Amino acid sequence: MNKFLLVPLLSLISLTASAQTVHDYASIEFSPAIRKLGVFSTAFPNKVVDLKVLHMDKREQDINTFFSEVQDLERQGWEVTAQEIVALDKGVHMYVWSLRKAKP
Repeated sequence: MNKFLLVPLLSLISLTASAQTVHDYASIEFSPAIRKLGVFSTAFPNKVVDLKVLHMDKREQDINTFFSEVQDLERQGWEVTAQEIVALDKGVHMYVWSLRKAKP
């Protein structure tokens, strides 16, 4: 009798374990005061962009670059899971958006 209960239980555990999705994670971080943009992930190489060099004195374009990075990842199937604004210092803050995507 115990054998008849054990086989369905093991089958259920096996199905549950195989149904768990494993994800890759990414983070896009942008600080308007520092004018740097970082893109970090478990799925691709990390990069840090100095927006002062990219946009020179056009600070208003910095946030558009941040949103463009988010949109690029969304087009690739990444899902935004969290949006935070973190205080680094008095008057200095950073936008941190976390994303995830199911591993193939």
